[in-house]
Amino acid sequence: MGENIACELEHGPDTRLVDRRRAAAYVGVTAGRFEQLVRDNVVPPPVMVDSKRRWPIALLDVARETVVSSMPCLPPVTADATPEAGPCERDPAPSHELPDQAWFEQRARFVQRVRRSLLSGNEIRLLREFKLLKQSQISMFGYYGSFEALMVRGYIVEIGRKPPSSRPLVTYRLTERGAQVVSALKDEPLV
Repeated sequence: MGENIACELEHGPDTRLVDRRRAAAYVGVTAGRFEQLVRDNVVPPPVMVDSKRRWPIALLDVARETVVSSMPCLPPVTADATPEAGPCERDPAPSHELPDQAWFEQRARFVQRVRRSLLSGNEIRLLREFKLLKQSQISMFGYYGSFEALMVRGYIVEIGRKPPSSRPLVTYRLTERGAQVVSALKDEPLV
């Protein structure tokens, strides 16, 4: 996906100003992380064009260098394309990407950390939502670490996801084990 956006930036008609999604891809971060970088003044604020936020590519170059220099060194990624083919000349990428070794290592560390720790305050609040709503299913926009942790613990499972991929509507179901934990939770005192 990033290569397609890079192609649009290199060859598209609008190379001077880009929207948030393209600006994030250009800098090399997710759209959410890009917003955080704007709030932290790492990335310059947008200019408004017809009531739409746009970022000048020239200003994003500095932010891109800052982000790249702050990232840890990762092992080089090899591509299946021939070396002389540019990113826009390759065959289109498949609709899904398989995780690389670094993702699996990060996932394993996350699972170990969750299994060693007690329930966090956010996890308890999410479980209380099930109790408060008296439902075994909850749908939320976005994909949050607390839900991920509850899935690792076996308290909930993801049963559905609807586009867009940047902030999907995700439906979670309480497992039998999760229902036992929810029933053991004390009600919050009314304020």
